[in-house]
Amino acid sequence: MVRQRRGWIGAIAVGLAVVGGLARAEGPPVASRSAEFEVVVEKDHKISMRDGVKLAADVYRPAKGGKPVAGKFPALLTRTPYNKDGTSGEGRYYAERGYVVVANDVRGRYASEGTWRLIADDPDDGFEVVEWIARQEWSNGKVGTFGTSYPGGTQHALAERNPPHLTAMVPVDAVSNCAVSGMRHGGAFELRFMNWIFQIGAPNSRSALANPALRQALAENGRRIRDHVDNLPIRAGNTPLRVVPEYESWLVEAMRSGPEAPFWHIKGMSVVDHLGDYADVPVLHLTGWYDSWTRQVTMNYQALSKAKSAPQRLMIGPWGHGGQGSNVSGEVEFTRDAAINLAALRLRWYDRWLRGEKNGVDNDSPVWIYVMGTGDDRKSPKGKLQHGGSWRAEREWPPARTKPTTLFLQPGGELSTEPLPRKTSSTTYTFDPRHPVPTIGGNISSNAGLMTNGGWDQRPREDTHAAGNHLPLSERRDVLVFRTDPLPEDLEVTGTVEVRLWISSTAPETDFTAKLIDEIPPNPDYPLGFDLNIGDSIIRTRYRQGNEAPAPPLQRGTPEPVAIVLYPTSNVFKKGHRLRVDISSSNYPRFDVNPNTGAPLGDYRVMRSAENTVYHDATHPSQVILPVIGDTEKP
Repeated sequence: MVRQRRGWIGAIAVGLAVVGGLARAEGPPVASRSAEFEVVVEKDHKISMRDGVKLAADVYRPAKGGKPVAGKFPALLTRTPYNKDGTSGEGRYYAERGYVVVANDVRGRYASEGTWRLIADDPDDGFEVVEWIARQEWSNGKVGTFGTSYPGGTQHALAERNPPHLTAMVPVDAVSNCAVSGMRHGGAFELRFMNWIFQIGAPNSRSALANPALRQALAENGRRIRDHVDNLPIRAGNTPLRVVPEYESWLVEAMRSGPEAPFWHIKGMSVVDHLGDYADVPVLHLTGWYDSWTRQVTMNYQALSKAKSAPQRLMIGPWGHGGQGSNVSGEVEFTRDAAINLAALRLRWYDRWLRGEKNGVDNDSPVWIYVMGTGDDRKSPKGKLQHGGSWRAEREWPPARTKPTTLFLQPGGELSTEPLPRKTSSTTYTFDPRHPVPTIGGNISSNAGLMTNGGWDQRPREDTHAAGNHLPLSERRDVLVFRTDPLPEDLEVTGTVEVRLWISSTAPETDFTAKLIDEIPPNPDYPLGFDLNIGDSIIRTRYRQGNEAPAPPLQRGTPEPVAIVLYPTSNVFKKGHRLRVDISSSNYPRFDVNPNTGAPLGDYRVMRSAENTVYHDATHPSQVILPVIGDTEKP
């Protein structure tokens, strides 16, 4: 039996033919073009919108001798809620290379008039700004876009209005498909957006910027974010945010709106709901394996590749949110070439589509991914786990040659292909929402002061929110651990991992979480080993039948199936490592905690413990489905 258990992975790895995979490479190509111009900055242009609201924009123009160069140039636009003044580096970089750059504060933020409503006004506002650019005497009529995170989302938003002069885009880590696993996630709410409202949104509202005392008070209030999340739910008028009502009202509505609500499906909030209206222009999609928008970015690439004729490209590195210039994520370090020059990468894209240069972009592979996990597991000079990896070009996403491989959750905590017992077998644990499992890393952004993102050893620290103790998460009674034997061969998992469980509960509604872990064995630098989080996700049982509508309450003791879709990843689980899946019912404060009462979303005052059960027998085969790639591509 032991030999059989250990043999299946070797058979999978050796038996898979690599068909359609492209070569490993040093990294994605970038432009090497030097600066040609000086730069002149024209501050605070006022752009009138359809309703009379004026949005502010700074314009960076190519110059010689301190004066703008005459003639017409392609333009690049970024629309941001984070203050257009912060775009000066990018503005100057591209203006020096022959682009006019327009940095625009979104409605209701910094120098722009109006009332802020996250994304809701950005489709129409973005359309009008693009067309304003095209009318300027310095414009050649071609407009590209750039921006990361929220400014990535504003690109998708304006593309859904299809401005005639929009020519090319590079949305990075971009807000989109927010009901799927961005703001709502399997029905749960991602608390990083509560963090954004308290620490970034409210203190930098127009009313706060106009009143230094108010801004200081809101900033101090934001630093109490851990207390705020510990006292959910938010009730309108009962928090300090009532002095900036547009931010409080947005947060209350978001936390009370399930994924089926129209709130999440308007233009700007979702790409996949508006494919027919989306502009048919070349788009370079970027994200990272530890980014908060990885799944949504891959969804956008897959959907637009099928729906549009213009080239779509996808690049995924080992980065956290906005971390393209770093080869470190959390406690983990990758090879030096994992860090890229984002400005030069985008320049090459713009030069092809806005300047018409034949620079090889047309011949690029559709997909570039960084395959993590081939390092030596030792501690780097920076004090990080050397997880390593390499870039690889692919012809599609997900790679067509992946083989879905099912591992079953075994009664003894094993994870293998072995048959499950015919007799009913299950494990029950107590989920107490007052003592949730703490978040340690993962796909997180907007997290300052609340939680850490990236790859981390799954042991709480002093600053881990609501940790309770410093023991490994695997020791908790409310965490079920399922692991393989030590792997006899390297095993590459590339794609989207899915965990399918059979569950029941004593509560009418509860949550189930899943986390994929690369369990690294002890070595001299890590004598206790290192439990590296690769991906995680959650399902609120109210949405176990899908996001379209709430499901009926659970019936006590009645097994039901649930599916937990993890973020996409690419990781080599090395020989001697174990592949592990942890099952629980909370991951806090990444996700809001279920009160186990079935109360309306975001509106409860009572929390109860639940006895949650995971089944693992032939009739109820709980399982993890891995997208496995063979290892015959070794360099």
